[in-house]
Amino acid sequence: MTHFAVSMVARGSESLVVIPQGQESSELSHQQEGSMKESIHPTIIGESEPIQRLVEMVRLIAASEATVLIQGESGTGKELVAKTIHALSRRRLRPFVVVECSALPETLLESELFGHVRGSFTGAVADRKGLFEEAEGGTIFLDEITDTTPAFQARLLRVLQEGEIKPVGSNGSIKVNVRVISAGNKPLEDLVAAKLFRADLYYRLAVLPLTVPPLRERREDVPLLLKYFLVQCARKHGRDPMRVSPDAQTALVQHPWPGNVRELENVIERVVVTCRHSTIEVKDLFADYPLQPDKGDLSSIGKM
Repeated sequence: MTHFAVSMVARGSESLVVIPQGQESSELSHQQEGSMKESIHPTIIGESEPIQRLVEMVRLIAASEATVLIQGESGTGKELVAKTIHALSRRRLRPFVVVECSALPETLLESELFGHVRGSFTGAVADRKGLFEEAEGGTIFLDEITDTTPAFQARLLRVLQEGEIKPVGSNGSIKVNVRVISAGNKPLEDLVAAKLFRADLYYRLAVLPLTVPPLRERREDVPLLLKYFLVQCARKHGRDPMRVSPDAQTALVQHPWPGNVRELENVIERVVVTCRHSTIEVKDLFADYPLQPDKGDLSSIGKM
């Protein structure tokens, strides 16, 4: 089976980089040098079996038009999975719109997504398009869909059933052509069973379900992620290339990473900024908090 890693770069163009097995971080750096104007945080990167299965499913799903539900712990890279699906789909030249559902109250969330007409509420001084209209022909990513209210869920269900939106305060509806990808870090099946999430909406959202594995279940990917973040963070902060001592790498591999890839990236960026020497040692990693070893079979994990 071909091993590969995937990372999204260049937010504006939604371009995709595929890294063959064994490619060194220096090659990766040169490959991205000419095209990457703005980097976003990569999370789908690795050679482990869970990541191979995930990327294979992403490629299959990208060819369809069905709704996708991405589940996984915080920091695993659910938004990047959604962006990858969009970038590989026939909609890739159209907008990719991200909505943080948990960041907005219900009334504002409806206005943001579906738009509103002038005078529909205090402060609505003009008609405004919603994000569904802004995403026309493309993909809308509804992050933290698990945090929405029953009333909002009912309105979203209608959008998925009818393919149309109704701006707040409007008597008419607007047809939309948008692919919906949603995500949450709570098991949606459990919320449905507890009657905290509409079952009919769940079935509409989860035509194609995906689960992003936590980093502790693919710890053999830590060295490759480490190489990538070292290159990116050194470039970002104007540092010379750095290396990691064998003991420091072992500590990183053994850590359970409750914050997943986002936490690993945070640790590496902090060390790149604060470390005064070219080799990162265990003591450099423990500056803010102790990394905790997580017992497991590490025999298959090679050194950098």
